[in-house]
Amino acid sequence: MDKYHIFHQLHQQQTGFVLPNAWDLSSAQFIQASGAKALATTSWGIAASYGLQDGEKIPFSYLLSLVKTLINHLTIPLSVDIESGYSNDAHVISQHVLSLAKLGVVGINIEDSDKVTSQLRSLDQQCTIIEKIKQTLDENGFEKLFINARTDTYLIEKDPYELTLARAKAYENAGADGVFVPGLCKIEQIKMLVNALNIPINVMAMADFNCPKIAFAGGVKRFSLGNSLYDLVGETLKKHLTQLGNNEPPAIKLILNTI
Repeated sequence: MDKYHIFHQLHQQQTGFVLPNAWDLSSAQFIQASGAKALATTSWGIAASYGLQDGEKIPFSYLLSLVKTLINHLTIPLSVDIESGYSNDAHVISQHVLSLAKLGVVGINIEDSDKVTSQLRSLDQQCTIIEKIKQTLDENGFEKLFINARTDTYLIEKDPYELTLARAKAYENAGADGVFVPGLCKIEQIKMLVNALNIPINVMAMADFNCPKIAFAGGVKRFSLGNSLYDLVGETLKKHLTQLGNNEPPAIKLILNTI
């Protein structure tokens, strides 16, 4: 069974799956060692590791280099967060996706927000981008690569459900294999969206929405951890190093026992 089939199959199980997000080789290797069946990158975590903010602040070449390193060291399927594609030109974006496909990734996330205006792209523009990605992948033998169409409606709009539904349906028709809606947390709306589409729904862990079982009960097939693991590592380091600096025995014992 190839990695594409494994990744697609994860989205077709009766119960959804948790997708951890890595920001460098070490975090990816820890995730793989934990028994995860697949992993994805986190653009937030990658940018933060360079001391930058999220939002395509790192050059695409940096992302490409990291992905190449990850592919060379991992055995489980890898999906890549390409944010909004590092361009607003459909051809350029499709070539970026093709370059990742050639490295061996099994999937990508593509957002519908414009990083210049911080607003949603027009529906027509985003559908054109998805269609071009799909066409380019098909023409180059990568038709099995999973296109996860992310909509930022819940992060930008005040009453986003109807707009989300319209965009999700359009992205499905444009060739997306799944729809990703970060910020969608209400179980009633999750169920309605799941019932309205024929492709799997992906949501993301949030401060007030961190139980995958609840999401899975609503029909979600993929629960992304986003930048939560990056945040957890940072907070854990700060906590224990602070305790160590204060000569608190629990922290000293914990750290020394791991050396």
